[in-house]
Amino acid sequence: MKKIDTRYNPANEIAKYNFFEQLEHSEDGKDPKTIKQYVAAVHEFEVATGFKDFKKYTSDWAIDFKDCLNDKINSRTGEHISKSLYFNYISFVRQLFEWIVKNNKDYAKIKDEHIKFLHVTRNDKNKAKATGYQESHEVCDILSSIRNMPESNEIEMRNKALVSLCLLTTPRISSLQEGRIERIKYFKDLDAWAFLQDPRLQNTKYSKFITSFFIGHVEDIIQNVLKWKNYLISKGHTNKDYLFPKIKSSFTQDGTPILELTKECIKSQTQIRIIIKDAFVSNNLPYLKQHSFRHSITRKMMKGEDAAERLMALAENEGHKGGMATLVASYGGNYLAKQARLLKEFELE
Repeated sequence: MKKIDTRYNPANEIAKYNFFEQLEHSEDGKDPKTIKQYVAAVHEFEVATGFKDFKKYTSDWAIDFKDCLNDKINSRTGEHISKSLYFNYISFVRQLFEWIVKNNKDYAKIKDEHIKFLHVTRNDKNKAKATGYQESHEVCDILSSIRNMPESNEIEMRNKALVSLCLLTTPRISSLQEGRIERIKYFKDLDAWAFLQDPRLQNTKYSKFITSFFIGHVEDIIQNVLKWKNYLISKGHTNKDYLFPKIKSSFTQDGTPILELTKECIKSQTQIRIIIKDAFVSNNLPYLKQHSFRHSITRKMMKGEDAAERLMALAENEGHKGGMATLVASYGGNYLAKQARLLKEFELE
């Protein structure tokens, strides 16, 4: 196992602490995961430059940092780190120096032209932002994969409901992990089911409250979710409990398997990815991450009439700023009703 470098320079700690504090608590504060990326980038910079006092920063440090990043190997893949990570690390460190020069007179001697060395070339920036074609399965193949999943015990029932909800609402994996039973809600006035994603309980895009209506009206896929929800309630779980709880498995002395339904959430997102992977592999399909469900539905929605409106509704469903709310509100309508209708009427099969 690679040894973690725990060195630090006391002279830099206060500046770093204040910078990370403002990242978290400023008007457009960053989420904890993003702040961890900033912390990692600054630590990588200090390692590359020998933990020197930030007050002595010069353009040579930026060059040394870039050289270090160019040589850095991803321990998981054995390949050089991605251009995206390279770009982000340089950008995060540049933001640190821009901030401390502006907000702390002790760093006033750092020259602006030296900080500008913490930029990347246009070619590198384009490579960092480039995205290739995102592979996705046909919606019919996802449906067949779900229908192929067994449901003879609690683990299988849970897993089938999880992949079903993944298709019906295309949420982030953290929302699947942290969702509560009560967040599967039926809107009687809209005659539509939805998965409510609450930023107080879940990691949602832009920390927004997202109402994700079920896409299409494929009854057996919807029932996979509703049957699981009702099963949990029948087992004494409350609406506040996790929708996809951890299930412990063990064996009796004679080898009989025992399943224990807990009230804990699935701790590892990797486990959720494995559930989705197994669903595809069991149906003789290559594994694609759960985010590919969005591409599958988007590509199907792009065909036929009213594609633009459907895609706007889908964007709202996923927490993007799709414009559906603004468009409908400008005509005095109820955008949730419009969103729910468009998504429910979309033919998944």
